[in-house]
Amino acid sequence: MGNRDSNSAADRGPSPADIEPIGALIVVAFTGAVIGLLGAGLSIFAADLGLALVVLGVIVALSSPIAYVRFRDLRGK
Repeated sequence: MGNRDSNSAADRGPSPADIEPIGALIVVAFTGAVIGLLGAGLSIFAADLGLALVVLGVIVALSSPIAYVRFRDLRGK
């Protein structure tokens, strides 16, 4: 509607340069939590798969400080 540019930033979403280091930490931690919760739910039906997903989720969530440091270094350059 109106004279809206179809290539505006709002239509494309955020670019990788728009992500702050703390945002990277939050995204990685949230992803790990989701994987862990999925594993906990699946452990009712498939114990081995559920346990593997819980462990993977914990590893991903604990790697979030690494994502913070990596993004901080990239933005510093």
